[in-house]
Amino acid sequence: MTNLTDKINGKIISVYESRRHNAFNARDARVASLYARHPALKEFDMKLRSAGIARLCSAFDSEGDDSAGFDLVASERQAFMREHGIEDGYDEPVFFCRACKDTGRIRDKWCFCRRQILQDILPAYFPDSMSSDHTFAEFNLNLYDSAPSNRLHALSARDVMAKNLQAAQFYTSNFFQLKDRQLFFSGDPGTGKTFLMQCIGHRLMEEGVAVIYITAPNLFDLLTRYRRLQQSFRPDPDQLEEATMLYNALMTWDLLLIDDLGTEMATQETFAQLLGLLDTRHNRQLATIIASNLKVPDFAKQYDSRIASRLMGNFLIYSFPPGDLRLRHLKADV
Repeated sequence: MTNLTDKINGKIISVYESRRHNAFNARDARVASLYARHPALKEFDMKLRSAGIARLCSAFDSEGDDSAGFDLVASERQAFMREHGIEDGYDEPVFFCRACKDTGRIRDKWCFCRRQILQDILPAYFPDSMSSDHTFAEFNLNLYDSAPSNRLHALSARDVMAKNLQAAQFYTSNFFQLKDRQLFFSGDPGTGKTFLMQCIGHRLMEEGVAVIYITAPNLFDLLTRYRRLQQSFRPDPDQLEEATMLYNALMTWDLLLIDDLGTEMATQETFAQLLGLLDTRHNRQLATIIASNLKVPDFAKQYDSRIASRLMGNFLIYSFPPGDLRLRHLKADV
């Protein structure tokens, strides 16, 4: 039975092999195109190879050095390339990652590009995924009511969401410079919390940030499964390895998006799990964004005062205007 590590490593190797294959194919096509347009270039390259072999052989011959012939051909070839606007290195493959040449390693260490590949692969093993159309380009403020909410509040739902959208865009543009990177989105169901959260996730993934999106019920299922496997007398090694890899990602990846917090079955175990998760990520200065139908004061009732305190003390809180946009659309369609 193939375990998760072997599966993921196999996919990573496949990505590198595909990248190298594409790089060499593109090189071959580029050279063939240049040779077709400049037949003399092909002749120069053949002469240069022959001269290179001759120079190498002369290095072992005590009678003389044949490097002059090589230098002459190289000089003539260079002049021809300048005359016809041919850049140096046309016959070299252009790798996706120039640091490791798409091998995944630099000397005896993993290249940084390996983590970027892992970022693309590992989320598929989590139970939830982000919608591809939840992007800033698709966010539509016109869906929100432009009328003031009431006489006491001059801001309309659209005004409130415009401020939330601006804050989210500022967050993504300044992600690496921000000290306060913990956000809490609070509001009724269907008000755009998930959409805006995933807008942030998609944008930051484009910048190379490692992002995980998961709903609260699935998050706690994963944490519970990991704890029980660890405490088991004889856990299935493949199941434990998979749970450990996913657990470590939750605790170490750059940005964790937790959706629908408050919809899971609340127990003392979930209290402890949530507290441990928030504290670990906060201490490691990792970013976490939470979306919930609950208001922060309600967490003290559903969870306990410690969790409410973490949210109040460590998270920037953004309230979403009331009213389910999905229901509004249904009424408009009737």
